Parts: sequence; structure tokens; C-alpha cells
Amino acid sequence: MEVSIPVGIKPENLKQQSIWSSVYSFLASPKLCLFLLLIVGCVSFLGMFVLQNAPQEQYSLRYGEALGKFIIATGLGSIYRVWWYLFLLLLVTVNLVLCSLKRVKLIVRQAFSGPRVEDNEVLSSAKGVSVYANSTDVCERVEKGLRSKGYAVRSAVSGSNRLLAGQKGGISRIGFLVTHVAVILVIIAGVVNGRLGLRIQRPVSIGEFLDVREIEPSSDFSIRVDDFVIETTEEGRIRDFKSTLVVVENDREILTKVVEVNHPLTYKGISFYQASYGQEPDRIREARIVFLEDESSNHLVIDVPFKGTVRVPETNIEVAVTDYVPHFVKDLATGIVGSRSQEPRLPAVRVEVSRDGRVVDSGWLIMGMDVHSGEGELSRFHFADYYPLFYTGIDMARNPGVTLMFTGFGVASLGIFLSFFVSWRRIWVRISEERPGRSELRVAGLSRKDPLPLRQEIEDLYRLVESETGREKRRGT
Repeated sequence: MEVSIPVGIKPENLKQQSIWSSVYSFLASPKLCLFLLLIVGCVSFLGMFVLQNAPQEQYSLRYGEALGKFIIATGLGSIYRVWWYLFLLLLVTVNLVLCSLKRVKLIVRQAFSGPRVEDNEVLSSAKGVSVYANSTDVCERVEKGLRSKGYAVRSAVSGSNRLLAGQKGGISRIGFLVTHVAVILVIIAGVVNGRLGLRIQRPVSIGEFLDVREIEPSSDFSIRVDDFVIETTEEGRIRDFKSTLVVVENDREILTKVVEVNHPLTYKGISFYQASYGQEPDRIREARIVFLEDESSNHLVIDVPFKGTVRVPETNIEVAVTDYVPHFVKDLATGIVGSRSQEPRLPAVRVEVSRDGRVVDSGWLIMGMDVHSGEGELSRFHFADYYPLFYTGIDMARNPGVTLMFTGFGVASLGIFLSFFVSWRRIWVRISEERPGRSELRVAGLSRKDPLPLRQEIEDLYRLVESETGREKRRGT
């Protein structure tokens, strides 16, 4: 078998061109695009359920030693910054660009140039009607009718036939190009946010500072939490929770704002959101202590501030709460008291009892339990309840790509609108001179969406010409 090679082209160059052509076809494949989008979508969905950008020890605590190491090794704990995820996004971007370039000339020509004026097979199979008018008059009436319906019309003469071609809604052809551009913009915005953005949550106690400079060295301010409030309904359900945040810069209070969920404080491009809250694990606001006055049932209820001292009314006894654990546990060998967990499952406070300024007894009281029934002063005190002290969870975020991302969403909406809600319709018309004073009219059309409106427009053209010229009969093949 002989193979002819064009003059001036070396065989090795042909092989190289064939390789590049195969690579181009692979990268521009719509199937590759769908596959990549499926993979990126699944990985992104997985990233919603895996803890992101947390210290390594938290992964082992939450997911176990083996799975925690796997998450760290594969980068699933920082999915939007890991190299292989960014590489997938790069492949998607390259694929979308090549897919668009591959078809852009044809799509732009179809969108803005209109259909070719030709005597095609579609017209030969269309129904015809004979009208009492010459072909020039019929052509003018049909063209006027098409333009009144919003069609861009082109005309030509082929032998004894006059031909028209009309198009409207051609802009819908670029809908998929616009959507491709939108996806690329969203990908770029996501990469910018992933590489240059910031999203960290920190628990902050009332009166304490969130030093932004420790997290973002380029900043020069800090956030102080002045208050935290939980609002409840009459039934006791939590309705809202909010924090009062103060921006402090150069030892000066710059801005104060009460932040709620979806209502952040934003300063110098960094937003601070109300994300969560919880009970302080190592301190409370007040402990409710019950003091038995004597062997009778008489008792006093005293609210003692944490790390504070309160005198029992009409006595020389003072009681102080010096420590707190949420889940009391005691090592019997050493006598050391600790907390089994940070959950308030067995709250206990350490209490000191003083007379005339001198500590006479001390020990731990477990809430709701009478464990000190001896002769000491502590036996007269019981830990009834406490007022928890809450911390607020502040979500610190900076999204430099958010404007580009919203632009991408807007462009995507435009592309979807053009693709699904703008109908691309084309009409071809042939007017043949049968004999002087009488012509045959044939109209055919093509629509990518609902054909009924197009069919109605063609019927309207027939009726328009027939009403102004009169007709003999319709005939179709």
C-alpha cells in the first residue's frame, strides 16, 4: 500500500502533528468535560463533610488514627488548596476553553450571520400555495411579514425563483459559550479564594481578644468580645444568639457591632461571622449554693461568683468558689480531681469556707449530690445549680474572589437564559413564477425548541399573502 506525503512535509512532522492532534482531541472532548466535572463535584461534596484546615491532632480525635492519617496524607483536610484538586480544576478550565474554541466560529456565524439563502430540500417537501400575484410582490409581502415578527431576513434570486431566509433568536446559540465562560470564572474565583482566602473559626470568651495579627500577619487590629447573648422563645427554645464585637486598632476602639448569623462585622476586607457558641469548660459565671442554717429545714440560697467570695447573711461565714470541672472524676490513689470530658455531665465546684477571714474547711461539691455529711463546715453547703459562662465561636473569613464568583453566577444565569428561554428559529421561503400574474409560495422552518410557535408563524405568512393577493389552492408533497 502506497501512502503519499505532501511535498515539503517530513514524515516525522506528520507523526508529531498526529500526536498533538490526538492530545487536542482528548483535551477538547465533551466526555472528558463531563467526567472531570463529576469528579470535581464528588470531591467538593466530600469536602463539605470533612473538617477543613484544622490542626492535625483534631483529625485523629474525630476520625480515628488511621483515617485521620489518610485524610492528612491525601489533603482531604484542605481539599480546596491541595495540588491535585487544583490540577483537576486546571484540566476542567483547559477542557472548557478548548471545547469553546473548537466550535466558536460555527456558533458565532450561526448566531449573527443568519441561515444561508438556498433552495434546499426542506422547501421541496413544504406545502405550496398558488397566489394571484407576481413573484416580486409576493416576495415583498413575505419579507415584510417576516420582519414584523422579528426575523432578520436575507434574499437572493436563483433562476426564476426568489429566495428568502430569516432567523431570530440566534443569540441563543452563544448560550453554551457564555455558560462555559461562567464556569471558568467561578473556577478562577474558587482558586483565588482557596489560595489567597482565609476561613478560620476561633472560640473567644467574653472580655477576651481575637488577635487577628496572629492569623493574618498583614493586619494591624484585633477583635474584642464585649458580650454574648442567647435569646430564647417562651417555650425555652433558642431563637437567636449574637455577640458584641469591638475592633481595636492601636489601642483605640474603632468600630462596635452586634453580629448574628449571616450578619457579620467586616473591617479591612476581613469578615467576622457569628458561627457557634458553647459552655466554657473550666469556669462558670455563678454557682448556686444552698446553706443549711441549722438542723431544721431552714436554708439560704446564695449565688456565689466564680473566683469570688460571698458572706452568708447574719453570720461570720464566708463561702468562695475557687474551681470548677464539668465532668467530675477523682484519682483515688493520688486524690487529684479532674474532668473526664468537657461536657457538663457531672458538674462540681471546689468551695472554701471561712470564718472571720480564716479558711476552716474546703472541698469539692458535686451538683445535686450530698457527699459531705461529716462534722465540718462544708457539710452545711450543697451545690444546687450554676449559671454557665458561654464562649462565642467567631468565624473569620476573607474571600478575595467573591466578586469574581458572583460575576460568574450572573454570567451563568445569562447563559442559561439564552440557552433555555430564547428560541432559535429559521425560516426559508421560495417564490416561483408559475406564469405572469400567478406565483407559487413555499415556506419551511426549523426550530430547536417548541415547534408550535414556528408552525403558527408559517401559517400566518400563508394567510398574510393569501388575504392580500387571493389564492387558488394549497398543495403539498
